[in-house]
Amino acid sequence: MHRIAIVLCIFAITLTLMSTHAQDEIDLTLPDPANFDIANIEDINIEDAPVVPKLTDHAREIYAHGIENGNNPKVFSKVGDCMTASYWYFLGPFADGEYDLGDYSDLQPVIDYFDAPARAEGFEENAFNNPGLATTSGFNSASVLDSIWADPNWCNANESPLACEYRLSRPSFSLIMFGTNDSMFFEPDFFDFYMRSIVVQTIEADIVPILYTIPWRPEFPEKIEQFNKIVIKIAQDYDVPVVNLNLAIADLPYFGVDEAEPIHLSIPPDEISTGILSDENLQYGYVVRNLITLQTFDIMLNGLEVDL
Repeated sequence: MHRIAIVLCIFAITLTLMSTHAQDEIDLTLPDPANFDIANIEDINIEDAPVVPKLTDHAREIYAHGIENGNNPKVFSKVGDCMTASYWYFLGPFADGEYDLGDYSDLQPVIDYFDAPARAEGFEENAFNNPGLATTSGFNSASVLDSIWADPNWCNANESPLACEYRLSRPSFSLIMFGTNDSMFFEPDFFDFYMRSIVVQTIEADIVPILYTIPWRPEFPEKIEQFNKIVIKIAQDYDVPVVNLNLAIADLPYFGVDEAEPIHLSIPPDEISTGILSDENLQYGYVVRNLITLQTFDIMLNGLEVDL
């Protein structure tokens, strides 16, 4: 009996150590941009990445660590540029009651689950309509890491917008999408470096990064393809989810972006119904992004077996 108990005890300790150190197996050391090799992404096919991702093992571990350390399970952050900052188009309607799920009524529990203050008690906005401190029109992947762009009304001195958002919101998830603005300023090596910096800081804060591939830009088609391969490679390297927005909107009119201003996703003609998931509205980029984001959270939350 004693020998069996000892064996079981050792087995239990081994499992605990395996669980504790599984996350440590993923190297969070940032690479030198000078060592970036474009050949490492050449074999990636963007169409092979599913639109709605699965819950990865590493994401499960990150989430568990975050809950243990006080992150809020009912809060997510939004990190990005104008396509994310426009909360009145992106996710905001689900907080304001200006939505109709139509054939996707099974997603209502996701909306109900995140109906909680996005920051401190008494903060009126929830994660859906919270403007956030790490997403601003004009941002690129470097901006969110630079304290010069932090909101002085909320953030500490020398605190980046990303660190400020995570400190105040203590989210369990972070929706991260950059690349549209980056394509005008950065080559693939620095885009890779800054995106990895964001993802590593997110993981180190015990927050699950959920990445997005980015929409097509007619001015920079080759670079957009490279950037999307980089996003997928980063998700693979850190074993975190990536939502394939690029694939989801590829067959929409003008690839799901505004024909006049392709740095923006397209919106329905009435400009207010991005939360109405009708067949007609799902011909527009923002509406599709809203739908696949809810579907992604549905997969994440069910996989984590939270009480919806």
